[in-house]
Amino acid sequence: MDACASITLQHDRTRVLLVDTDNLFLDDVGSALQADAGLDVVATARSIEDAYACAARYTPDVIIIGWGKAARAFVHAALASQSANGINPLIVIVLAQGITSIPGLTSLSLLPNVALMGHVQVEKWLLRPRSSASPLRMH
Repeated sequence: MDACASITLQHDRTRVLLVDTDNLFLDDVGSALQADAGLDVVATARSIEDAYACAARYTPDVIIIGWGKAARAFVHAALASQSANGINPLIVIVLAQGITSIPGLTSLSLLPNVALMGHVQVEKWLLRPRSSASPLRMH
């Protein structure tokens, strides 16, 4: 199946791209995100190649990506393309459990559209109970 399979997008919803090459979070939170009334999960990518293709195709509002060797290049490319084309998605970098420091990552976290989260934080943030009257809001 094509990772960027066409879906019907609604313009009033937040478009989310999930990138998880190391199986850190995708199986746990993908269905919770897909069930959220305010979000469109436009694609799920298990390879960086698919992530590039899906990001170009859908120009997501939010990219949630597990941090790994290939993720570094993707995040830097996504940030570089933002300044070139004016698209400014929120990039949420998910760190594996037990990871507390990665050289160069601290400087990324200072950017206004980059957030660092631990695996456990992602589960708490995305899987917390919420009513239909208060949909998930990405800040």
